[in-house]
Amino acid sequence: MTAAPLDDAALARATITVGLDRLRQLALGDTADTEDTAGALLALHHGCDLRDGALDVLADLLDDIAARCDDDGQEHAAENLGEAAAAIRGQAIPRLLGALADLTRADRLPGQ
Repeated sequence: MTAAPLDDAALARATITVGLDRLRQLALGDTADTEDTAGALLALHHGCDLRDGALDVLADLLDDIAARCDDDGQEHAAENLGEAAAAIRGQAIPRLLGALADLTRADRLPGQ
């Protein structure tokens, strides 16, 4: 008996989960150091290239879905999705960048 093929959404979710699990292993594995942790965090936001990090792509996706919901007359859903995208850009990414700065600074300090 063969397994039923995954639908597109399930396949996308599985791909994202595998990618995030890999980042978790990179950041938190037994041999991970500050540089490994920073590298994993960089995958979530890639500095000035706003289309390259996972959080940036997620925020863009939420904005695109919000636009579709708005076009379909689902204004409340569109508003919630737009606010979720804004929270990623306005709260999650700046805090991620702060953590990266701290990790990079800590990595350069003597005796640490």
